[in-house]
Amino acid sequence: MKTSIKYISFGKYETGGYKHELFFAEQMHEFLYNKGDKVELKIDRINRFYTNPFVYLKLIFLGLTANANYNIIVARVALFSVLRNVFTQNKVYIILHNFDENDGKSFWLNLYYNALFFVLKNTKNDNISIVTIAPFWVKFFKEKVKKNIPVFYFPNFFNNEYYSDFIATKKKKQIHLGQWSFKNHTDVFEIAKQLTKQGYFCYFSTNFSDFAKETHDYEVIYFEQFENYLIQMALSEFTLALTGINEGWNRVAHESILVGTPVIAYAKAGLLNLINESKSIAANNIEEVLQAIENKNVQANPNLLAHYDIKNAADYLSKILN
Repeated sequence: MKTSIKYISFGKYETGGYKHELFFAEQMHEFLYNKGDKVELKIDRINRFYTNPFVYLKLIFLGLTANANYNIIVARVALFSVLRNVFTQNKVYIILHNFDENDGKSFWLNLYYNALFFVLKNTKNDNISIVTIAPFWVKFFKEKVKKNIPVFYFPNFFNNEYYSDFIATKKKKQIHLGQWSFKNHTDVFEIAKQLTKQGYFCYFSTNFSDFAKETHDYEVIYFEQFENYLIQMALSEFTLALTGINEGWNRVAHESILVGTPVIAYAKAGLLNLINESKSIAANNIEEVLQAIENKNVQANPNLLAHYDIKNAADYLSKILN
C-alpha cells in the first residue's frame, strides 16, 4: 500500500513562500522514500488568486480534498483541511510563514484567520501541526494556539555551494532595494530618491514580468534567468530589506548574503533572526540606512548561514516526522 503526500496551494506567482512549501513537500517525499516506504507525492497548485468572500468559498472544497496520509496545506486552505481530518489519522501540516494583524487584510480574511486560530487552539490533536520558518514564529504560533497543537521549525534551505559561484570581487555603485513587493516600507522610495541624487543606480528585483518598470529614482528589473538576478545582486554594494510588516524570514536577504552582498534591514519578527545570525545591519529609519551605506563598514559572511544548506534539511524534517 502506498503512502500518499498531498501539497495543496494556490497563487499566480512562484513566491518565496511557495518555494519553501514545495521544498518541504519534496523533502518529505524523499525522506519517506529513503526509509523504504512506497510513497506518492501529489501537487495540487491552483494558478490563481482568491480575492473576495464569494470566491473564498471555493477554498472550502479545495481544503476538503486534503485526503492523503500527509497533507501539506497553505494558510487559507487550512481551516477546512483541519475540519476534514479531525477524526482521521491523516497528518495535516499547515505552513504559516508569518502572521501580521496589521498588514491590510480584508474584513473577511481577518474573520477567516480568527476562525482558524480559534479551532487550532481548541483542537488537541498531534496529527495536526503548524510548520513555520523562523525561531521567532515558532514561539509566536505556540502562544497563538496555546500549545494545543505542535509547532515545528523548517527553515529556508539553499545550495550554498551554488551561490558561492556568484560572489563578486568588485562592486558597482548600485543598491539593490530588495524584491518589489507590497511588504516594503514606504521609506525605501525616499532612500532611493536620495541615493539616486548621490549617483547610485537603485533597483528592485522581480521574477514577474508584470512588475517591471522604470522611474526617475529606481527601476524594477525583471530577471527571467535566476542567474542574472544573482549576478546583479552580487555586484551591488548593499541589499535593503526594509519590510513594513512582520515578515517570515526574507529569502532575498538570505540569498544576498550568500552571494557576498551585505544586507541592511528593518529587522523585526523572523527577519530579525536572519539579521542577527548573519551579523547584518539592523536600521530603524532612513537616516540610519543612509549612514550605513556611506560607512561601508560591513562585509557579508556566507559561512554564518552554512547550517541552512540543503544537505541539512533531512535533519529538521526527521524531527517533524518522528
